[in-house]
Amino acid sequence: MMKKVPAFLVAVVLMLAACGKGTLSIPEDAFQPKIAIQGVLIPGQVPQINVSRNFPVTSAVNPDAITITDADIVITDEVGSRFQLAYNPQTQQYEAPQLNVEFSKSYTLQASASVDGQALQANSTTTVPNAGFQILEQQSRLGSMGYRERDEQGELINFSIAFERAPGTGYYLVSIVALDADTANYIYENPFNENTAEDVQGDFEEYKYNYYWIQDRPLTPGVSTTEIASLYLFFYGRYRVIIYGADRNFRDFQTTHELLQGLDGNYHEPSFHISGDGIGVFGSAVADTAYFEIVRPENR
Repeated sequence: MMKKVPAFLVAVVLMLAACGKGTLSIPEDAFQPKIAIQGVLIPGQVPQINVSRNFPVTSAVNPDAITITDADIVITDEVGSRFQLAYNPQTQQYEAPQLNVEFSKSYTLQASASVDGQALQANSTTTVPNAGFQILEQQSRLGSMGYRERDEQGELINFSIAFERAPGTGYYLVSIVALDADTANYIYENPFNENTAEDVQGDFEEYKYNYYWIQDRPLTPGVSTTEIASLYLFFYGRYRVIIYGADRNFRDFQTTHELLQGLDGNYHEPSFHISGDGIGVFGSAVADTAYFEIVRPENR
């Protein structure tokens, strides 16, 4: 992905700017520099950790000054083996190709960096979910289908994915990406909005990338199913769906980082599970991928 402001920093700015009738007053001396961490360990994938810094809410954020390139980042496994992460300027992330992430194992990240002349340290521990999670394509409704296709009774037919749960994991994040997203492929006849091509281009990523989560699934082995509603689908063409079975850190951050203002009007810090001078998320997940396609009416 191209360089961008980390998601949780964007969420903070947007939520504070669009908080309805509430007002927020922050003393200038209340700002504390933090190491902002974004990283999710997944078995079978090279660990990649984004390390950046925070900014005062009232300041203009310079995208070129966000990433910290000279941090000291180490991951230690539960038997004490240490893995030094190196910064990769191409991906703008810290990587550890030598670390083989394993199911059910715990890993601790330790980060040290200087922000605004202050020496900061942060650490966090994640336990990777158990093995067993997988998408069951034979029991899923994938393949190709028309947009909001209906059955003989006139009922909507949704794409659906069946998956074998990971024992001990009850929270799953469903990430949906339109691989052929383009203003020419946008489904302008959708029932959710009346966009022009200019409107679509202005909010392009909002329509291309979507997600939702499934929570409170049984913690025992077994099969669960999720239907992908058409409100997440805005383009003709191919889609990639990745389902993540998340650990506690990933789950708690995901469910709290966009809900910064409570019903009482008070603001609440997201759940970071990071000790010391850190914010963000260091978590883990198991994951699997599936694909489907929405075909144009003339191609059905």
